[in-house]
Amino acid sequence: MAGVPKILMLPGYTQNAAIFSGRLGAIRRGIKDSAELVFVDPPHIVDTPTNSSADFDSSASSNPASAEDTPRAWWFAEAKEGWRHFNKMDESLVYLRDILEKQGPFDGVWGFSQGAAAAAMLTALVENPSLNPIFAAPSSDPAVVWPPAPFKFSILSAGFMPADPVWKALFDTPVKTPTLHVLGRGDTIVGSDRSLPLVDAFVDARVEWHDGGHHTPSKASWRNFFKAYLDLFKEGGVGASGIAEIPSPAGAVAGPEDGASGKL
Repeated sequence: MAGVPKILMLPGYTQNAAIFSGRLGAIRRGIKDSAELVFVDPPHIVDTPTNSSADFDSSASSNPASAEDTPRAWWFAEAKEGWRHFNKMDESLVYLRDILEKQGPFDGVWGFSQGAAAAAMLTALVENPSLNPIFAAPSSDPAVVWPPAPFKFSILSAGFMPADPVWKALFDTPVKTPTLHVLGRGDTIVGSDRSLPLVDAFVDARVEWHDGGHHTPSKASWRNFFKAYLDLFKEGGVGASGIAEIPSPAGAVAGPEDGASGKL
């Protein structure tokens, strides 16, 4: 779609491209003329989703009949004493770089939950590829411009600061890319103890709270808000300088309630 921002869409834990796209159905229809959304599958298949609702972001089948209901992940969190190790995140980073090289350039990235945390990491790495050798290396394809330009924006829905110190270190230097953090006051999977530190990692962050739980809000006010936000980045739009002028979709919803930290 000419003239509209191209956005890389990163699903949550046990979601996939089809599930994430379906969850955003009403939003997709509301922004169909404002953005090109590129949904991708996380690279790792979740063999047996946990029975705990605190561990996943969808109701994908543990016995999938097709690729569209196969649960996937960006990493598998292994609990350590006071922290978590993100197994297979290195492989996901190679996969994401390949997507950027072959399907880019992208104007922005939009992720949900584990996908939002991955999107935040990707935002930091696109802005500063030297932070990780996978992104610091030159492209093997002479036709590819690498590194790519930093994203114009990142939308992080129910995102959280990585609990693995290797990946948390990506945010030791504040990230300058404008971000929109969409957080639920009733989110019992990703609590504010993890979502707010991610907000603080970005210099130019806007936070919008909704009164629901672990989901991306899709009421008319939110659909209109997302459309207005993305329209800023259309050809001829004013870009990030107009973000502060967009009215909040949340009404009187001011901030977090106490929530669980989850296991992502």
